[in-house]
Amino acid sequence: MPLIISVNATEQRAALPEPPYLTVGTDVSAKYRGAFCEAKIKTAKRLVKAKVTFKPDLSTAEVHDEHIKGPLKVGAVVEVKNQDGVYQEATINKLTDASIYTVVFDDGDEKTLRRSSLCLKGSHIFPPCACWHLKAALKLKDCS
Repeated sequence: MPLIISVNATEQRAALPEPPYLTVGTDVSAKYRGAFCEAKIKTAKRLVKAKVTFKPDLSTAEVHDEHIKGPLKVGAVVEVKNQDGVYQEATINKLTDASIYTVVFDDGDEKTLRRSSLCLKGSHIFPPCACWHLKAALKLKDCS
């Protein structure tokens, strides 16, 4: 029988959906030379793209988030500026964070990365009881 350990409350929380973009000051794990290291976001050049379906004609388009009025969340019904510059009701089908982030590592080094090279710090969620060897193996797994 495997050894059962207690997992802290942070690891027990339900998996929350990731935000559509990350903000300055957010603690992250950042890919550096093939490994993920702890870092903090120093600057962000925000660019979030949304694939939307307009109502009532069901046409689709990819738009930048500055053209959206409403919550940036997949499935949300929002107002989107169409090609004619008029806001029209639409549903968000997909969000893509194409932002560029500059992060500072614990040792002071800085690196500019895309969102695909970052994950929220502590984003690994474990069941309430986990075997220590399983927990260790999961922590080493790529968090993307």
